[in-house]
Amino acid sequence: MDGRPADAVALRTQALECLMRWAPYAESHWWCPPDRPELGCFGTGYNGWGVQTNQKYVAACAVLAADPAFDPSVCRMSREQLLDRALRALRFSLASHMSGPYHCADGTQWGRTWISALGVERMMHGVEALQGRLTTEDLQALRALVVSEADAQLDAEVAAAPWGDTGRNKPESNIWNGAILARATAMYPDEPHAEAWYEKASAFLLNGISVAADAADTTIVGGRPIREWHVEANFFPHYALDHHGYLNVGYMAICLSNVAMLHFGFRARGLQPPAALYHHAADLWGLLRRLIFPNGRLIRIGGDTRQRYCYCQDYLLPALLWAADYVRDPDALALAGAAMGLMRMEQEFNADGSFLGKRLAHIAREDPYYYTRLESDKAASLSMAAHWMRRFEIASPKSDLPFEESVRGGWEEPEHGAAFHRSPARVVSWSWRAAEGPQGLCLPPDCGHMAEWEENLAGCVLPAGVSGRRKVHWHWLRSFDGGFLTMGKTNEGAQVELQEGWRRTDLVDHRIVFAALPDNHTAVRLELASIGALRVYIRAVEGVSLRVANDLFNAVRRTYYTRSGALESAGAPEDTQCVALDSPWVNAEDLLGLIGIYGSDSWSLVRERQRRGGYAGSIFSDRLCFPARHGLHNVCGPAGLLDTGCIIVAFVDRSETERLWRESAAVRLDCREAGARAVLISAQDGERYLLAANFSDLVPGVTVSVPEGVSMTDLCSGRRMPVPDDGVIRLDVSCNSAALLRVDGR
Repeated sequence: MDGRPADAVALRTQALECLMRWAPYAESHWWCPPDRPELGCFGTGYNGWGVQTNQKYVAACAVLAADPAFDPSVCRMSREQLLDRALRALRFSLASHMSGPYHCADGTQWGRTWISALGVERMMHGVEALQGRLTTEDLQALRALVVSEADAQLDAEVAAAPWGDTGRNKPESNIWNGAILARATAMYPDEPHAEAWYEKASAFLLNGISVAADAADTTIVGGRPIREWHVEANFFPHYALDHHGYLNVGYMAICLSNVAMLHFGFRARGLQPPAALYHHAADLWGLLRRLIFPNGRLIRIGGDTRQRYCYCQDYLLPALLWAADYVRDPDALALAGAAMGLMRMEQEFNADGSFLGKRLAHIAREDPYYYTRLESDKAASLSMAAHWMRRFEIASPKSDLPFEESVRGGWEEPEHGAAFHRSPARVVSWSWRAAEGPQGLCLPPDCGHMAEWEENLAGCVLPAGVSGRRKVHWHWLRSFDGGFLTMGKTNEGAQVELQEGWRRTDLVDHRIVFAALPDNHTAVRLELASIGALRVYIRAVEGVSLRVANDLFNAVRRTYYTRSGALESAGAPEDTQCVALDSPWVNAEDLLGLIGIYGSDSWSLVRERQRRGGYAGSIFSDRLCFPARHGLHNVCGPAGLLDTGCIIVAFVDRSETERLWRESAAVRLDCREAGARAVLISAQDGERYLLAANFSDLVPGVTVSVPEGVSMTDLCSGRRMPVPDDGVIRLDVSCNSAALLRVDGR
């Protein structure tokens, strides 16, 4: 984070500059209703996200128009033009609400839904900026809208549940619905329902960032013990969030962004927010701050179903400003400057003032409803930063530790099948219930732009006719000081259908073992994939499949080093490529080393001609595979498809990677049991580790030969095991299990 703005003046200046370049570009998406030319909107003007897109535009234009530092020579629009846009767009929003006399561009009226309060919340700092510019009619219409939205929530259910597939996991919507109720009481305390609004606000807010322990919490909030407000947990005990059915780091940030909006909204009025607003917010921040790269990018250890560097990433910015102001986090402002720098980097790449105009041009051409939403998210979050930095004294205290030291250590949520460990040299994680699960990560923390989430480190077997995502059938997870060990079973052929009606399910049995060693550098990965007694057509097989993002944030240029020399991966290929590297090791960017242990003679580099990730694709990425085979072929089972082992070593250059391979730092050990695999690793901390896996469903135990005169310590249990004089030891590894041991002695 060195060299990035970390003070209020610099942050405000950067936010304003981005908005001033964006406002003229936004004119290309400005629209006026033919029958009400005095109104207007940014985007489609449709109900749903179209309404919110326009509301976020209101905020951006209003903040620009109100800021004394606005510079028309940079913006190429006058302050009066921006004020006109803000007022006309606001009036369109007020008029098209169910409390108003008009309608959206699709002929409907918006409002009084579970999500309609969100756009209002994201707009309200802009409404604050317009104070003194609103007419009596504007203020009356605003009052009617806010009262209507608050009244609608009085009859709404406060729902909560930990698992996303129940349809009741609603942390973020509980917060924004509680927020509109609390905001309504602050704005219109004379309304007859104000007292009821405030009470319902507490119910929603206390069931936002809720955990199971709340059911027994006797702390008095809002006049009652928390346990009496509690409906159910939305978060797991260690603050994992299963929103949208996967470990959703992005929506952790969304939750805190909504806390931030009401926090600063009450600050603007000189009022104290409801105590319920901050329920577990600092606890959640304690986890989220550890899931941010120093370049400001979220570390999505559970993946992302949306566009990369968008939406949740954008709303990390207001969450960071809240963390600086309320939690007094010493690194929050520097992270905010870094996160803002990501937006600025892409905007400068586009040259036309847009935030996403080049990378997501294909979406802009096909879906303006969604594209303008994405543009307005960045504008809204930047306007919050500019407005709050101008109005409030937000500062971070001096830090006692470097950032990476402050986030060092491990975390796990066993029920969710997720763990990570972070140190200054490595961020390593695994999530079985990921957006495109399973998903792993192993990178130096300073390599945020290398990260891509989609089935990263999950390998791939792609049968012809397969549809949908793979299924995770079972998994387990154990953590220890300095790392973790996990194993699970997936099925890539869960649903297969060929033309004319041939169908099968559960074709591919794929088992993966992943271990993060306590040397703060190394991860070990073993896998075994097979099919049963039938003939199967396969389109692609990829072992390991480590993804390396390769897009505008690194000038679409990566360099990979192998024993044959350097290979440059630059620009988008004309077609999908699978390049054999003729090397048992590969290093990416002199920062990340991969060494094959068994299962192939060479790594391969796979590049695709289209962006992947999120709706319609959003980022180019390379894949490093061990092995890789593309092209339709058939396999007669029962047969193995993948049987591989490798190590991934973070924060090492090409020379160290080659040395590790040349000196056999990772070797396979012979096992007596057919379903057993074992590898011995000489790690970066000078210790040796043995990873033993039992892939069998029937035969327990792993019998291996190890050096004589040593003992071993099981890292998960702490149990010490002497090795017999002949060096042959039978490890008590049950079926579908694994053990990670430190080898002590010579």
